[in-house]
Amino acid sequence: MSISGFVNATVKHAAFSAGLGVTCLAIGLAGVGFFTAAFYIFVAGHFVPLVATLITGGALVVLALLIAVVGAGILKRSKRRRPSLFSDFGGTLSLGIRLASILVRRDPKKAVILAAVSGALAEYVLSEDRK
Repeated sequence: MSISGFVNATVKHAAFSAGLGVTCLAIGLAGVGFFTAAFYIFVAGHFVPLVATLITGGALVVLALLIAVVGAGILKRSKRRRPSLFSDFGGTLSLGIRLASILVRRDPKKAVILAAVSGALAEYVLSEDRK
């Protein structure tokens, strides 16, 4: 598939997904509206319309606050943790070892040079400072 065909398919998929999402949202909001109206009619049958309106509004505010608290808790727990400095060092060390193994496989003579350099570097890093 060419790049233009890939882009065309991706745009069509995104447009279809967005349209489907908007349609589902509209139908879902209409359903919530009908449930709210049914709740209001039920409450209005037991109380005067003003009290029924206050009860319905209060119930919706409590529901919104409950959703906000639960959503905030979920978002707080789902934050990404930053990788530690040791894991970043481990990745760098792993990359270095992989690069060294590729170099050694291509030319085994480099293994001797690499061993000498790494030995000198280890001696320098691990040696005690004597002044």
